[in-house]
Amino acid sequence: MQNDSVQRNTRWVQALDRILQVLNLEADHPIRVLTIEDGREVVVVQPNAFTVSRIYATGRPDGARPHGMDSYFAYYTEKLEEYETQHGKRDGFELAEEDWENMFEESFYRYTRYLLFSGIKRWEDVLRDTDTNLAVTNLAREFAPTEIAWRSYQFKGYMIMMNSIAKAELSLQEDDAETALQHIDIGIQQIGVFCGECLREDHGDAENITRERYLNNLIEFRTDLQSLGAENGNNDEADGDDEDSDLLAELERLLNDDDSPEIETE
Repeated sequence: MQNDSVQRNTRWVQALDRILQVLNLEADHPIRVLTIEDGREVVVVQPNAFTVSRIYATGRPDGARPHGMDSYFAYYTEKLEEYETQHGKRDGFELAEEDWENMFEESFYRYTRYLLFSGIKRWEDVLRDTDTNLAVTNLAREFAPTEIAWRSYQFKGYMIMMNSIAKAELSLQEDDAETALQHIDIGIQQIGVFCGECLREDHGDAENITRERYLNNLIEFRTDLQSLGAENGNNDEADGDDEDSDLLAELERLLNDDDSPEIETE
């Protein structure tokens, strides 16, 4: 029996070794995007020599389908729609704490994915995932107890920043710097509103982090747009290597982090 187990383990390791050889993931090319039979794209990333992860490009990043749906968010949103149809109102809709935790964990997975996709300039995917995470945190704000909702809502400033940058980058791809500026200006206004909420509700630390990091990032992005013009509005090529290194370092930390999604990131 023990010998059978060792043989099975050997076959698994050898199969993994062969897969890694075929993928040919190297330090200069640590990311591969593969299309599978059902039409979905799967991103394979190797942030270091010993860690390989796969991330589904649509639906849940881990490829799971809770309750046969694309995500817990989709499932609980359907529950809300059923409640509203039955009662004629949204007031009174409730979810258990475990349900909110399912959605928050899922949001963290999306955060990992849109961090990756921002690094490889898949801005439509970044926009989709940040839209969804904003919808999750706003849903929690509306229906969850305050202490539960804040576990997600405290990061709304970061979500707005990334959402605004994704919209601006998509506009820049169309050589439309004016619209890109408008998206950044709207994001700046939205973060200002969020900072006001934080101050009114005695969350000074969250307001300070949001203002110093995420608001300032959008202001700097806006300055770059104004000074560089439409053709140079994207990230400078000279900074590309440093940004890729920072991205992989952050991904390595995230992919090996078993903590909850309550993180702070620049």
